[in-house]
Amino acid sequence: MKIRRRAPRAIALALAPLFALATGCGRPADVGGQGSAPTTVDSSPATGKIQVWAFANEGEALEAIATDFEAANPGTDVVITPVPNAELPRKVDTAVATGNVPDIVQPSTALPTLVSTGGLAPVPAGVMDDAQFFPGAVEAGTVNGTRYAVPWYVTVQGLYYRTDLVKAAGVKPPATWGDVLGFGKALKSRGVKVGYAAPFTPEDSWQLLLPLIYQEGGSVLKGDAFTFDTPQVITAFTTYQKLFTSGAATTDYAPTQPGETETDVVKGDVGAATSGSFFYGYLRQTAKANGTDPDLIGVAALPAGSDNNDSYLGGSGLSVFKEAPNAAGAWKFIRYLTQPKVQAKFYTTAGVLPAATAAWQNEPLSADPALTTFRKALQTARATPPIVTWTEIRKAMSEYGEQLARGKITPEQAATQLQQRAASIGIG
Repeated sequence: MKIRRRAPRAIALALAPLFALATGCGRPADVGGQGSAPTTVDSSPATGKIQVWAFANEGEALEAIATDFEAANPGTDVVITPVPNAELPRKVDTAVATGNVPDIVQPSTALPTLVSTGGLAPVPAGVMDDAQFFPGAVEAGTVNGTRYAVPWYVTVQGLYYRTDLVKAAGVKPPATWGDVLGFGKALKSRGVKVGYAAPFTPEDSWQLLLPLIYQEGGSVLKGDAFTFDTPQVITAFTTYQKLFTSGAATTDYAPTQPGETETDVVKGDVGAATSGSFFYGYLRQTAKANGTDPDLIGVAALPAGSDNNDSYLGGSGLSVFKEAPNAAGAWKFIRYLTQPKVQAKFYTTAGVLPAATAAWQNEPLSADPALTTFRKALQTARATPPIVTWTEIRKAMSEYGEQLARGKITPEQAATQLQQRAASIGIG
């Protein structure tokens, strides 16, 4: 197994890694055989060279697992190329356009785009059983009713805080968004500078707006039509704006450096923050580095709206190109990566949560109470809309989110204007 050493670590564990690919086309492949898209994958050992393009962090973490796979499948040679997030779109676009593709790629949020170009092969029979994965992860790998990605790892949101500060303030983690107001005030009375660090910039406020919409029983898309101008969305926008007008959150807190929020939570300057499940590991690492007991980092489920407390699902699946030189071997490697013990091992090396539910019965996943919170949230987490234009839509959401946070627009105005803008963007 060969691996090209990675570039300096990018932020590869975001809830939804960001990239969009331009259109391209490749040569059609015959069904069955080397260099083609099989319709069924058998249980015989894999053979041949298997080329993988993965995000920098995940690609590095695959090294030991690929070595185990090679030992179990003599004659295989897994070549992993860790690619920084910013470079992957260009590399994949060029590969699809020329037909010079690897076998396996991490499509993440670009899955609908790659499917629209005809670059990816549907998942064949014999690779995955939907019942073995969290429902949202299966949904995220599906476009127009066809499975194009096998779930690999998942992320889900949580609320993070210092347990000792919460105890000293005499409060409990907020069960609803209404509770966040009193929760933040209680922590501020104990010297915390920011009660709740809510995302509000023109790039990231969608990360809170989307679950708030889900929690009111709303949606952003029904069929081919956007649904931002609904009572549920207006209620969600009202909840979001109230976080700022009440003083629980503030636009004065706008971290710009990687690791800044983690440091502020650990130091006790920020009472609570919401982020993806990867944030838990970052907080514990930061606590250790700053001489703080990492066990003081608490995790709670997202506060609930009037209907539920659903999060949205992040993470990534794995796909195989239609023109993959060794498609059969590629699918067998992907099948191996979703085995429960392999998924648990990947958690220990990469720090990302397994998409296969049985993996959670293995330590350390089964032994950490904080991870139980994530697992429960994953049961109901919803995939983001499988549309080519999702990156543009969420950017528009974030821009209106900032205006809501700063009080420059009403929830009703934001819903109406966002609906019009989304309709003009379309679904691709």
